[in-house]
Amino acid sequence: MTKDTRSKNISAGFTIWITGLPFSGKKETGKVLAERLKMLGYKTSVLIGGQIRRQYEKKLGFSKEEIYKNIRRIAFECKLLTDNGVIAIAVTISPYRELREECRQLIGRFIEVYHKCPLEVLKKRDIKGLFEKADQGKLQNVAGISTPYEESENPEVIIHADKESPFDATGKILTKLKELGFLEKADHSVLLKQEEKDIRKILRETWFK
Repeated sequence: MTKDTRSKNISAGFTIWITGLPFSGKKETGKVLAERLKMLGYKTSVLIGGQIRRQYEKKLGFSKEEIYKNIRRIAFECKLLTDNGVIAIAVTISPYRELREECRQLIGRFIEVYHKCPLEVLKKRDIKGLFEKADQGKLQNVAGISTPYEESENPEVIIHADKESPFDATGKILTKLKELGFLEKADHSVLLKQEEKDIRKILRETWFK
């Protein structure tokens, strides 16, 4: 690691909080974004809500109290990473507006990315049948059906997930990060074709095994 890269990592700590309904592409965007930031020389860590949930408590449910418990754990981990110069990328539904604001206040250096997508599109993407079961009353606490998803009033970035790919979303997020001063002015916000090709290869070989 070069001296310049070490300096960049030390001063780069912040959290990118990617929120939205199930099947809106949050996870894919988080993974592409992480790889792009690594290419730019930043240290990153991706925290996926479901994985954190299983890591701590395999039987943790989806009541409002249990959702708060899991999200607060994610926020605490993001806070630790942020304070130690890492870009934390949290990927989680986190359906309650008040809870996301609580996370923002705890972490401080916080950028909210909302993956917005029409419910009819999400239902078509739902390979697990969660929305169908929720519609039929067979499954409780499914965000967007049996429990509400509360949109934030002013997220830093809105991704129209029915129209924008994870690579489009990443470019949009990087542009906003540069505008807000979280990335150095020299950092590029546009994904080049070769970089996109390289990231796709990395994701095939690592993330999606």
